[in-house]
Amino acid sequence: MNFIKEHKLVSAIALIMILSIGLLVVTLIFGESGGTGFINRLYTAIERPMTNAGSTLKENVSGLFAYQDLLDENKALREENENLKEEVSNLTMNAGELQELKELAKALNYDLIEGEKDIVTCNVISMDGTNWTNAFMIDKGTESGISKDNYVICGEGLVGRILETDVGWSKVLPIIDESSRISFAIESNRDLLGIIEGSKDGILAGYMLDTEAEAKEGDILVTSGLGRFPAGIKIGKVTRAGYDSNKQLMTISVRSEVDFASLRKVSVVL
Repeated sequence: MNFIKEHKLVSAIALIMILSIGLLVVTLIFGESGGTGFINRLYTAIERPMTNAGSTLKENVSGLFAYQDLLDENKALREENENLKEEVSNLTMNAGELQELKELAKALNYDLIEGEKDIVTCNVISMDGTNWTNAFMIDKGTESGISKDNYVICGEGLVGRILETDVGWSKVLPIIDESSRISFAIESNRDLLGIIEGSKDGILAGYMLDTEAEAKEGDILVTSGLGRFPAGIKIGKVTRAGYDSNKQLMTISVRSEVDFASLRKVSVVL
């Protein structure tokens, strides 16, 4: 072994000569075709594992590139997902802004009566008690010109009146409060008058003043102009009407024009 290491050139020449002599011997024994067949078999034996190794290497390289493509695709999907989340967030914010505009439009959807008046739009910020039948607070007061007994509306519907006010706040007494009493008229015939009251359950109920007067389901009630409120503000719609023989009066139940459970903005008419 040391001789081979020290005489590499001589060893290489010797190896070539040995292989040539071997090839010559094979050719003489098996003939030219036999020698060629042996060489081919020898080449095949050497080439096959090399080919298999090359195929395996090719498959591994292809798999590596496919894996990298998958990583790139996942990265692109993550980025697209983040963009979609941001778009959804923006749409949600825009929907909130749209709802704010709808509430504002609803609060202001009112034709002023008795000439020109100013309207102050306010947010509902809190309420007394545990339900909407009690007085609630709004976020504006005397600094905006609001004073006691100003009436409060939402759209075309009557909400109530200002009970108390100071800088930065006012308390509203809603028409559904049990201490509330309003004089009404039937919109289709304003000679037909009555009184409507709130209740602890937030239900509006009342009666006709004239013992001969009649009301029917579906009639629209408006303020009569007698009392604290000007005439013509919508109160609600009659849901039930019937004659009470004990009171000898036509009694009614009314659904308010205003949805107090979802009330978020109101307008105070100064």
